[in-house]
This record gives sequence, C-alpha cells and structure tokens, in this order.
Amino acid sequence: MLSPAEMTYTELAVALYASDMPTGARATSIEQMAAWIAQGTARLGGRASVKWYAFQDEKQNTTPGDHSADRAGLWSDSRREGTARVRAWMLARTLASAMATATPERVA
Repeated sequence: MLSPAEMTYTELAVALYASDMPTGARATSIEQMAAWIAQGTARLGGRASVKWYAFQDEKQNTTPGDHSADRAGLWSDSRREGTARVRAWMLARTLASAMATATPERVA
C-alpha cells in the first residue's frame, strides 16, 4: 500500500477529494486521513490516475473554484476542494516535520 509520505501535496488533495472524506473543517487523525487517501486512490483507479489528476491540476495552475473543462471535473465542489487542500496541506506539513526531527534510529 502507498504511504501518504510518498505522495505530493496535490496528490494528497486529489485522493482526499475523491474519498468519502466529509466536507468541512473537523479535527481528524492521521490514520483517518491515510484511510481516506487509500480509498480515494482506489476510487480513482490507482496511483497513476491520482498522479494524472494532480499533474492536470498543477499544469493548469488554477485557483480553487475554477471549474474549467480542462480540469476533468475533479474540483466540481469548491468547498470540498478547500477541505481536501487544507487537510492535504496539514498532513504534508505534519509528515515533513516528523521527517525533519527523526533521528536515524527512529527512521530505521
């Protein structure tokens, strides 16, 4: 199974958006976000599809709420997009912080 630590911020947001993640700001555990990420990744057809949607999003360099056809309909709900992006950002920061403070003994 793919670890969220191996995904980019945009890939995390794409997978979260495609999952059963509830829309809205609520405190959520890392374990729950990882479960939603796995669910969203599977729902989209695997890592390659998540990477494709993330690439399309980054290529368009669009802002939240942009519903252009080139975005393949991924971000059709701007509120849900915001929730996915905030949670992805929080998870990415948490993972980066954990890796920065990890000693070689803790990583092994």
